[in-house]
Amino acid sequence: MPTVRCSPGTDDNWRLRRRCLQLGLLGPLGLSLPALAQARAVESGDPGDGTFGRARRCLLVFLNGGPSQLDLWDMKPQAPADVRGELQSIDTAVAGLRLSELLPLTALHADKFKIVRSVTHEASVHTTAVYTMLTGTTHQTPTVDQLRITPQDHPHLGSIVSKCLAERDPIPPKPQAPGLKPHLPPFVCLPSLFQAPPVDGIWPGQNAGFLGRRFDPLVIPGDKLSARFKLSSLELPSEVSIDRLSSRRMLLGELDRSPEGASSNPQVLTHDECSAQAFELLGASQLTRATELDREPDRVHERYGRHLFGQGVLLARRLIEAGLPLVTVYWNDPTPAGAGGGEYDSHGRIYYHMRNRLVPPTDRALAALLEDLADRGLLEDTLVVVMGEFGRTPRLNKDAGRDHWPQVQSILLAGAGISGGTIYGASDRIGAFPAADPLTPPDLGQTILHLLGVPADFVLHDQQGQAFAASRGRVIPGLMA
Repeated sequence: MPTVRCSPGTDDNWRLRRRCLQLGLLGPLGLSLPALAQARAVESGDPGDGTFGRARRCLLVFLNGGPSQLDLWDMKPQAPADVRGELQSIDTAVAGLRLSELLPLTALHADKFKIVRSVTHEASVHTTAVYTMLTGTTHQTPTVDQLRITPQDHPHLGSIVSKCLAERDPIPPKPQAPGLKPHLPPFVCLPSLFQAPPVDGIWPGQNAGFLGRRFDPLVIPGDKLSARFKLSSLELPSEVSIDRLSSRRMLLGELDRSPEGASSNPQVLTHDECSAQAFELLGASQLTRATELDREPDRVHERYGRHLFGQGVLLARRLIEAGLPLVTVYWNDPTPAGAGGGEYDSHGRIYYHMRNRLVPPTDRALAALLEDLADRGLLEDTLVVVMGEFGRTPRLNKDAGRDHWPQVQSILLAGAGISGGTIYGASDRIGAFPAADPLTPPDLGQTILHLLGVPADFVLHDQQGQAFAASRGRVIPGLMA
């Protein structure tokens, strides 16, 4: 799959054309093609260090609920007992880098990932924090919990990548000749979009927002009891061949032609584009094959864990391998939460939940993923991001749990040239606030988009044509080193 490199916003295209004309006049003076490419990269916001577009694909693991930085990635053994908790740290594959005792498998692969210990924002409730981290855009109401998804939401980073790809390689809404060209979806989520009380419905920040439904993720549903995934909606009936489906699509195009002028209606255009995508997904046999986890041997299933989260990470690896640009895996509890818990949201009995429900399945799946990506040569150009919506309070509460704490959290970055076995940023002595190199979600989001080849000045337009910056953050070179 080609690298995701897209044009900047149309308002800025004239600058690029003028610059290209200037460079063209310099051609006889010896300007080489690499120099031309370098000039284009600078116009796109690339600092010129070769990092722009270095990731051909991205796998985002989202640990819903807010994992504790102090009990996983940023332990404080010298802090008071009510801060450090009851877990011990262990050695890893990298001398001097220590992780929680609950991460023995992931510790063996510490040379493959960078720990970022200084992510910080102000959204102290789950819904606004999820929105902030997944969109790379600070939510305007950081303490409002009962948010519903709206058409005005900023899009998920995956939807921004989808939009960027669409501008580079648009899908014709109505074919003029028989035949289907298989089209892999650019953005997939599994096992479902996250929803939980107090919100009635899907939490915001997980879909395309103001970009419209065309850029929503394809959701591959998974069953918690069987830990199996199925794309039944993309399976053709046995009596319908690809040629017959193509003929039906052409007939639909004839019957559904818009009246004069209606083709400029955004709703009509969105309908046509969604229909085109649906037809092309039906012809994407690579997608269907990737979801057939029975093709994997039993030992691979065991390595990832025979639960919905582990099998979801395995499926994400197969989707990335098939060429999908961005896959998001949401954490899903293998067992009922019980008192004090809910996803990674452990307000009480945090060590019971971490030991028995949360960390062992996460440890197993992450270790298997990192090992497989490295062994298959995919880690070189695949960006792996592991994060939640926020961290946990520095001090344990009266219920032996930790509460919401957006002021600092730790995340993992791996692949796409990111140096493993390293640390970016630092928290203070009790893991409460950044002590060095604070990293905001907009800067993180901009850096992820940069690695995926989305220019810093890429412009999005809502359904009414209003322009928005894809991200308002800065590319952080230290994250990519």
